[in-house]
Amino acid sequence: MVLLTAMIMQWLPIPVLFLLGAAVALTVNFPRMADQKARIAAHADNVLNVSGMVFAAAVFTGVLNGTGMVDHMARWMVDVIPEGMGPHMGLVTGLLSLPLTYFMSNDGFYFGILPVLAEAGQAHGVSSLEIARASIVGQPLHMSSPLVPAVYVLVGMAKVEFGDHTRFVVKWAALTCLVVLGAGILFGII
Repeated sequence: MVLLTAMIMQWLPIPVLFLLGAAVALTVNFPRMADQKARIAAHADNVLNVSGMVFAAAVFTGVLNGTGMVDHMARWMVDVIPEGMGPHMGLVTGLLSLPLTYFMSNDGFYFGILPVLAEAGQAHGVSSLEIARASIVGQPLHMSSPLVPAVYVLVGMAKVEFGDHTRFVVKWAALTCLVVLGAGILFGII
């Protein structure tokens, strides 16, 4: 309760409060040093995998954004889309969201590419709201992406190889995305 209160009241930065809370929880629940080490060792694989992935994704996103590659990719993509597809930018955005949110971070897609797609859509009479709706179609597939740290935790806890997980999940996630896109078109929201 004290930790939650401190976080809500923002007495210290959240990472500092988390570290203090973890230290107190370990000391109270596992008073012997050997028991504390055993608890930390039991979770070390997941922590190291997720931490490494978060840092790698941050570097990848930083390079894409910092070098202007995201803007260049977005402009190139809009130039490649045939002029006749302009009035169908909702469908185009929905289809593009599948591979793009899988292979790049959400930040790169939603802050770099999506504004360019929305601008292109508006030039053809497609509302930004429709483009925004279509852009979230790829999220089921994104959640199995190697750029999502939580996947590593889940795969580690389930004791499944990441490759096996990907081979099984990707086809179902992509199918789910296409069903969502189809429903959006059927109901007239995309």
